Order: sequence, then C-alpha cells, then structure tokens
Amino acid sequence: MKNLFTSLAALWLCLAVSSSFAQTSKGTFLLGGALGFSSGHTNTAYNYSATSRKEKQSTIGIDPNVSYFVIDHLSVGLVTPLTYMWSKLDGADQKTTYTSYSVGPLIRYYFPLGSQWAIFPEASYSYGWTVTRGYSYLSGGDRVPVTYRGNTRNLQGGLGLVYFLNPNIGVEGKFRYQSMRDTYNRTDVGLDHSDNNAFDFTIGLQVYLSRNTQ
Repeated sequence: MKNLFTSLAALWLCLAVSSSFAQTSKGTFLLGGALGFSSGHTNTAYNYSATSRKEKQSTIGIDPNVSYFVIDHLSVGLVTPLTYMWSKLDGADQKTTYTSYSVGPLIRYYFPLGSQWAIFPEASYSYGWTVTRGYSYLSGGDRVPVTYRGNTRNLQGGLGLVYFLNPNIGVEGKFRYQSMRDTYNRTDVGLDHSDNNAFDFTIGLQVYLSRNTQ
C-alpha cells in the first residue's frame, strides 16, 4: 500500500509539472483581461498658443485580450483597452472626464519559474476613439458643459508574474508603463491633443485553452 501511494504521488507530481508547461505551449489560446489604476498628471495642448495646461488625473483601465501561442511560450493577439480617466485643473474647481476605447496588437513571452510560476514581458499598441466631457466658459463668465470627440493611441509595455492555479487558469500581476495621446479637431476652441504618461500596476486573470489532446 505504501508503495502504491508513493507511485501515485509521483505520477501526480509528474502530471502537475508537465501540465504547468503545457499552458504556454504552441497551439494554446489565451483569453482574459486585467484591471489597473493609476494617478498622475496630464498635459493638454492648444493649437492657438505654445502653452499647455497641466491637470491632476486618475485613471481606471480594463484590458480584455485574446491571444494565440504561435510557438512555445510566445503569444500574439489583440487587446482592447477601455479607459476612464478624470482630471482636475490645478487651482480650480473644474473637473473633466475622458473615456476611450481602442484595439490593437499584443505580444508577450513566458519564462517559466518552476512548476507553477512564470514571468513575462509584454508590449501592445492600440488605436481607437475618445470622448472628453468638460466645461467651457462664455464671454460673460458663464460655464457650459461641452463634449469633445477624437482619436486615441495607447502604447503599453510591462513585466508581469503569473501563478497557475491549475492547467487552465492563471492569476497575474503586472507593472507597466502606459503612454496615451488623445487627438482632437476642435478649431473653435483650439483644442489639439492631450497626453497622459504613467506607471501603474494591474491585476488580471487569464484562461488557457489548449487544443492538445495528449
């Protein structure tokens, strides 16, 4: 009985180790997303002057993604960042909100650490649409709400750590740098573009769907 128990335990250990590497093998699909929060400053430039306006800002982002492992440990796919940001002009009671949605390519590579851990560098670039809601002041001093629409581009790069709960689910944390630029075409108010660059930390959940039958 003792020998049987030892043999079963050894078999289970071998299967657990082999399955941990199967998650990132060629032919596996990766589905999931990440949630992140950051705070910092954003700079808004106007095309009628060489000056820009600096605002304190906070950002919440959700990044759904789908990828495919083209070779062992290397996945390529698409990411669709959804970002909500709010900012306040320094020294003024004026709040502005930004909502953007974009889509673009994503690439990451896994470096296994033992049987259940791996680290991965990741990079993505996406392009899409943005809506900004704020206020404009009339000549008499009255404040009226305004909405600006434009385009956004989002460049991200980071380093993450994943823990495999089982052969199909991984929980991950990631430090990343994010550079966003929203571009507008509002010649009536002189609005040109807005830049937001920040470091943040995201927490995500990924599902690994392998087509391998062995």
